[in-house]
Formats: sequence, C-alpha cells, structure tokens
Amino acid sequence: MREIRTGWAAALAALVMVAGQTAQAVPITVPITGTITVDSAHPAGRLPADFVGLSFEMRELGIGNLDPTKGNVAALFRTLGRSNVRISGNTLDRDTLWVPRGQQPPNPLPPWVNDVVTPTDIQRLNTLLAQTGWRAEVGINLGRWDPALGADQARTMARTLGGKLVAAECGNEPDQWAGKGFRPAGYAYADYKKDWETCAAAVGTTRIAGPDTASTSSSWAAGLATDDHDKFSMLTVHQYVGGPDTTIAKLMAPATVTAQLNSVAKNLAAARAANLPMRVDEANSAFGGGVDGVSNKYASALWGMDYSLSLAQAGMSGVNIHGGLGVCNEPIWNGKFQRYTPFCAATKDDETAQVYKAMPIFYGLWMARQMGPGTFLPVTVSTDRNITAYAVRGDDGRTRIAVLQKDDTNAGPVHLDINVGGHSSGAEVLRMTGTALADEQTSIQGSTVDRNGHLRPGHPDHVRVRNGTVSLDIAAGSAVVITFDRC
Repeated sequence: MREIRTGWAAALAALVMVAGQTAQAVPITVPITGTITVDSAHPAGRLPADFVGLSFEMRELGIGNLDPTKGNVAALFRTLGRSNVRISGNTLDRDTLWVPRGQQPPNPLPPWVNDVVTPTDIQRLNTLLAQTGWRAEVGINLGRWDPALGADQARTMARTLGGKLVAAECGNEPDQWAGKGFRPAGYAYADYKKDWETCAAAVGTTRIAGPDTASTSSSWAAGLATDDHDKFSMLTVHQYVGGPDTTIAKLMAPATVTAQLNSVAKNLAAARAANLPMRVDEANSAFGGGVDGVSNKYASALWGMDYSLSLAQAGMSGVNIHGGLGVCNEPIWNGKFQRYTPFCAATKDDETAQVYKAMPIFYGLWMARQMGPGTFLPVTVSTDRNITAYAVRGDDGRTRIAVLQKDDTNAGPVHLDINVGGHSSGAEVLRMTGTALADEQTSIQGSTVDRNGHLRPGHPDHVRVRNGTVSLDIAAGSAVVITFDRC
C-alpha cells in the first residue's frame, strides 16, 4: 500500500505531485481498506465558482443555436450552475463573417464564408446569459482580420453583454494558422504578436483573453503573458488528452493526470508571474471530435470530474469543456463527429427544437461543480487502488471531499476511512455511478437529467462521523462527493 500527499503547494512546486494522489489499480473482487486524511489546518489554493464551463463553436451562434426561448438549453446551463461559456473554435477564423447592424451580408459571400454572425446573435446570447447567470468569452476573427469589422464586433459585444462579457478573444489556435490559408509557412510568434496587438488595439478594452493556442504548452502563451500582460485579462490555452487512439484505459490512467498537469506547468507559471488568471478554455478527452466508445461513455464522466478538479487544484482559474449541438453520435454539418459533447440532440427533430440530452461527461462536470466555491485542503491518500481525492473548505463553511474510484466497474468496492478532523457528527454523500465504463448510462443518486434539462438527484445518503472520521464503501468505477455538517 502506498501513501501519497497532495495539495496546492505541491502542485505549485511540481505539478506532477498533484497526480500523485492516484494509486495503481489491482484486480480484486472483495472490499479492501484505504484511508484519506484531510489537512484542514493548511488551506491553500482557490476553487472558483465558475471553474467548470462549456465551450462551443462560433457556428452555433451563427445558425441560431443557444436560444433560451427554445428547447432546454437554458435549463441545462442552470442545472450545471453559473459559470463561463466560451464561443469560438475552428469555425471562428475559418469561415465566420461578422456583419454589422444595418448591413447585409455580401452577395455573393466570399468563398471562405460558411457562417454569418450579427448583433442579433449577440443579443440572443445576452438573453441566455441573463436567464442563467452565466458569463461569456466570445471570439473575434483574427485569422481573416478586417479592422472595421473587428472593431464593430468588439463594440457591439461590450455594449450588449456589458459585465456578462468575460473577454473578447482575438482568433483561435493561431499556432496552427500556417499552412491553413490564414498565414504563410514560417508564421511565428513574433508575427502573431503583431497581429494580436492590432486586434487588441481595435477591441480597445482590457477584457481580452488569449492566445487560445492549440498546444497547451505552447511558448506563445508564456510569451504573450510576458510581453503584453498589461493589454489583456486572462491567459488561455487548449488541451485534449489525445487523439483517435485514446482509450478508456488511457483516460483512467494515473499517468494521464500527470501528463495533463505537466503540460500546463510552464504557462501557468508565466501567468502567475504576470498576475494573470489562466484558463483552459477548450478541452476534452480527444481532439478531432472525440472517440466513439470513449468520449461518449461513462468513463468520460469520471475523467471530466477528475480533470477539472485537478486543474483547479493546480491553480487554473477554470476549464471549458468543448462540444457541439448536433445529433448525438451522428455526423455534423461537415461530415465529422462531435462525440465528446456534454449535451446533444437525440434526434433530428430534437436538434431543430433545441432539445438536448445530457451525455456522461455532463454528469462528471455537475459533480465537480458541487465542490465549490471554496479553498482546497491538502489530502493524503493511502490505497492500492486507482483512487483520486480532493478536499475543499466551502465558502459556506462546510468541508467537501470528492473521491473518484477509477477502476473498472467489475472490480471490487473499496472501504475507506476518511479523516477530516473537527466535530462534525454527520455527512451527506452523493454518488455518481454507471453500468460500465464503456456504457453510456450514467446517473447521480439513481437520477438522470430529464427532457426539460433538470437533474433532481435522489436524497443523498447520510453517514455518521465519529471522532472526525467517516467510514464509507465506494463501488469500483464510481465517484462520490461527501459534504460534512458544519462543525
């Protein structure tokens, strides 16, 4: 049995230590004992209220989606809890044209244009944000830069969204522009910096996020944080676990958590040095729309919960999980798939009506959201199973612990003694379960998101706390959030 200590300070010194919470799995079929100890005396590291967010393509805005007057999208946002939605993606620079108020799109459209976004679309987004309490990051096309259009869009967003605009984003994944028709071969950071500064001047506000690089570890992010930290308000990068070869085993592996944290380390340090928040504002299990049998299955729920909490504990201000609003597991408009989406339409009729069903990863994000806002507490985990744990002292004064048991669901349960100290006499337990890591079925306390977009979990389990310790059996391939009574 191995013992690992984790906490914010360790993450700051060496992010790999955060992943050290996780122990390798062993195939057993009877309960074993493990312990989790929370250090309540040394709180460190903030868990923001909006750390779990969503990300969508600019095209979704241009074709009339994200409409709170239709379907259940507003309810799904509210179910997840107030947060941050990012609107940008590949369709921003590649094929989206901004058309100012009172103007008509060019006829014919330029050959590269597939989508048109107007002030009416921004107003619809504003209504969604107002009804749900969310805020937004919204992209401006820098790949095909037009100074008049860029400035007009920036003014329109600032005027319409007001304080609900977290930031404008100048372009998407500029580190991949060379060879894609946006910029010539050899396009480098120095060239991008000039382009970005031109856009920033046109936006004319410090509410700018960037550089939104495709590479999580891109030196462009650290460079921008160092060179232009006084011109923008948030450092942003993208992160995907892998590509088409991503498997459930890789998604659940302790080494994956380590790799995810290591890849953000240098840019996170640069953001801290520049006194900038940093957000992974486009992320998911596998690039290219995800992997069938992985990104759209229960394993993604466990990964999404673990991923978001691990980044937050390491010091990230948040993560936005990318998705699309087409028919689940069907080709989207360009023939590709978005299997990794938090919610999607069950049928073509539902897609038209903007009625969506929650996919497994949505449940994992919901569970992570129950942990905050608050302050992380260091945790020591001792077990031989594939278990990760996080502890947060909530702003409401209650301590919460998330425990993820990431072994296959056929493995035996684990018996844990969880020591938080203090004088709590009881705790409530919410459980996320699935029939199998490779199945879609996912529930919380036996409940699922209904057609109206609401999640009404069954009553939480109540457990006794004796001398600051709660004893709990946790099924393999499941997760719990334990909320302790106020001391």
